Amino acid sequence: MIVKLSDYVVSPLAMGTHANYECVKAGKTALRKYVNFWNLAEPFVASMMDDSRLVEACCGAGISVDLFTKFEQMAILAAFHALKGTEIMPDDNNVLFILATTKGNVELLDERCEKKYLSNRLLLTETARCIARWFRNSNEPLVVCNACVSGLSAQMEAIRALESGCYKYAIVIGADVLSPFIVSGFQSLKALSANLCRPFDEERIGLNLGEAAACIIYGHAEVDNRILYDSWSVISSANRNDAYHISSPSKKAEGAYRALNAVFKDPNIPGIAFVNVHGTATMFNDEMEAVAIHRMGLESLPINGLKGYFGHTLGASGILETLISMEALDDNTVLATKGFEQLGVSRSVNLSQVHRETHGTAFLKMMAGFGGCNVAMLFGKGRVMENISHSIMPRNLDIVHTVHLTESEVIIDGKAIQIEGYGMSMLKYLYHTYVKDYPKFYKMDPLCKLGFIGTELLLEAEAKADHATRFFTCEDRAIVFVGRSGSLCADEIYQQTIQDPDNYYPSPSAFIYTLPNILTGEIAIRNNYHGETLYLLQDTSKNVKQLITQVLYSQGTRSVIGGWIDVKNINDFEATLYIIK
Repeated sequence: MIVKLSDYVVSPLAMGTHANYECVKAGKTALRKYVNFWNLAEPFVASMMDDSRLVEACCGAGISVDLFTKFEQMAILAAFHALKGTEIMPDDNNVLFILATTKGNVELLDERCEKKYLSNRLLLTETARCIARWFRNSNEPLVVCNACVSGLSAQMEAIRALESGCYKYAIVIGADVLSPFIVSGFQSLKALSANLCRPFDEERIGLNLGEAAACIIYGHAEVDNRILYDSWSVISSANRNDAYHISSPSKKAEGAYRALNAVFKDPNIPGIAFVNVHGTATMFNDEMEAVAIHRMGLESLPINGLKGYFGHTLGASGILETLISMEALDDNTVLATKGFEQLGVSRSVNLSQVHRETHGTAFLKMMAGFGGCNVAMLFGKGRVMENISHSIMPRNLDIVHTVHLTESEVIIDGKAIQIEGYGMSMLKYLYHTYVKDYPKFYKMDPLCKLGFIGTELLLEAEAKADHATRFFTCEDRAIVFVGRSGSLCADEIYQQTIQDPDNYYPSPSAFIYTLPNILTGEIAIRNNYHGETLYLLQDTSKNVKQLITQVLYSQGTRSVIGGWIDVKNINDFEATLYIIK
């Protein structure tokens, strides 16, 4: 069976998972108000690491602060301490490193950045390799860049990688640090509160951001009494898309409800102590989660959120909040939701305003993110883990259609088609020739345009071959893309909107497209697909088919559309996409 073997949290509150939990239980928060910080015009509340404290911790671990960015320092530090006390040799070829992040080292785009000399680490694949190589691990690391749900998606990928038999251990690190890029982007969306956030409260007006790194190590373990009574494991998990809007959740909570429904299809679900929600304290997110919980009939369960202690730590949050929830349940406690006083959502749900006692052995974790992605994971401990069965990969996989698309050619199912233009002008030609009816195409960034056109060509080929309708509501089809450059083109575009203080105009539209998984959201919306959506990064296209078909381990997923997609610049790109059933 696969269990959690070790963990560690690095946050502004404390160093160590248990130390962070004790701070939370004591009601402490790391959130502070920042005024005129980074010369930003609007004040904001955030949880930010003390640099001197971080440097001291890194020196104690033998991490050279000159060779690594703050983001990398925190990630390495979390993994270093998580590995201490285990027998795992991180340089073994049976160990996989997985990095979950939303923006990684994006601050290196800023011309004023002190560590501009490390700008090659703008590529998340290069960052992940740098982290893995510090531990002398030579395997190609995997990066999960799936907006706010990255930390949970990364844990799902870890379980899949271990179930595939390719690895014995998965070291999963979730991390993000704040920068003018990130803060200004959320400010442009009017999503931030200038005061302490108030999840699910009637007075909530927005979220607070935070910095953190959290590491969780999963591995194979023999089933014995110690494992059954002492170890945490994933009972079930699901990722579902709203197929509604790239930056606003479905009013009916379609993605969150479908994810919960998929998790609870497992017949061996035990009694659950509490639900730890995303709880961003934004009007729409909290309302959506309340609707989903109520639709599932879970409104009587204790519910809590942790953003009032740490802020929204982006790619770290899914791991950080999982670990704090595990610590709480080990302590027979349902933690209070800091900042919550009076329920301000339309559905009656059982929010924890104070710490409560519990004797449960499982909890449910929920998260949602831009691009319409929603993840639910059920974690359990002790004898509750007996007889839990995981899905296995189907024996027969059928690649039914393939599209290969570069800046100068298009090949569909092995046959080249006639094109005009080059680069982005060629994609525009393909849109006018084969799509015509989706003007949102013009608003998309280069990565989305490439993936959108490639997917349209695939789905037209499928409809023609099957003599079927082109559009149909679907929950059993996943959308998974793998690339190297991610949304770097969009990052550069957005950075230009905030680089010059005399010409400062952060664009919410430009900021949204700096998340590469927005591509999966665009395709889900276009086709009304409610299945899993996921964006991964690795350095090469090696094993891409294996990566995208691993989603077929998931219950209820019968086909996947996706593949390799990479945009170096507007005239240098490549996509090899598949429909696999």
